[in-house]
Amino acid sequence: SRFVQFSQYFEAYADAQFAPYVKNLPKDIQAIIEEFGVLAGLEFTAELTHKYTPEHFFEEMQGLADALAPEVTYQQVLRFNMFPELIKASCSMFGAWGQAIANTTDTLVQLRALDFGMDGPFVKYPLLMVYHPDAGNGHTFASLTWMGFVGSVTAYSGIMGVSEKVWLHYNLTASRAGIPFHFLLRDIGQYDTTLDQAVDRMDTAVRTCSIFIGIGANNSDQFRLCEYGHEEVLVYNDQDFPAYPPAHPKFNGLVFVDKHTQPSDDPCMGSLMTRYYGNLTPEITIRDILGPFQSGDLHAAVYDFGRNVLYASIAGVTIGPDNQPINGTLSPAYDRPWFRFDAAALFATPQ
Repeated sequence: SRFVQFSQYFEAYADAQFAPYVKNLPKDIQAIIEEFGVLAGLEFTAELTHKYTPEHFFEEMQGLADALAPEVTYQQVLRFNMFPELIKASCSMFGAWGQAIANTTDTLVQLRALDFGMDGPFVKYPLLMVYHPDAGNGHTFASLTWMGFVGSVTAYSGIMGVSEKVWLHYNLTASRAGIPFHFLLRDIGQYDTTLDQAVDRMDTAVRTCSIFIGIGANNSDQFRLCEYGHEEVLVYNDQDFPAYPPAHPKFNGLVFVDKHTQPSDDPCMGSLMTRYYGNLTPEITIRDILGPFQSGDLHAAVYDFGRNVLYASIAGVTIGPDNQPINGTLSPAYDRPWFRFDAAALFATPQ
């Protein structure tokens, strides 16, 4: 099984590469990692979050472990599924509607670009997982993810779209005794049908760490940016989201967060938003924004709500000008070919 290889690769990678992030963790987890290692920190995180996590996640992880036994244990699957709580990614997102796409025939366009580097095992084991829940247990949705990972950091149902980004400047308290954020994001993708439902899910959850969450909904054709933290959830629309022109301008029908702290000397997404305002189609986003801005190295997705289309790209082998792979070199997702999925057809495919 490829997941057997992935789990072994991941555990070696985690022990070697997660160390720089330890200083940003709660003190109790820091102490455990410093004495016993990263894998112990992942297991402690699992213990802290257990009572806040819906049972269906444990059932799915147990089923995966049972199918792969004895090569993979339940504890390995559980540890792997805790990694987002210890390490964060610099990502970009936007939601565009109304005047932001006025010169197009689109209704709502949402970007989710994951910047997590290509030096780890994740680049080798990507997966577009389509879930078909039983009747009464939510709706069909897709999660751009990795083998064995049952949470979501990138999800689209045709009803809701989910984006996520690290929130570096959160300065209130944090905890890991709560629901892992990637499990909450998956539940938004599976169960929620409106912005209000998704916000209520975040607001009533026992939260752990600080991230930005982007949510789009087809019933309103609007997007909201949420500052999701242990103490509170703040929700922003196009009129009140934090802006500081000219580096980070404010527009009607547009909310965006780039991967760099602004204002700074780093490239700014705001200049690209200004240039393409009114024309923020999926095609322009893919061709003229992500490439020049270089965001979405591990994977990227664009949700076209009006056409119910999911565009996705993943990091992988470099493709040459003759459309043939070049062995031994990797390219980020934003520089590779994209997949176009008709979500209605994809979701109607038999299990």
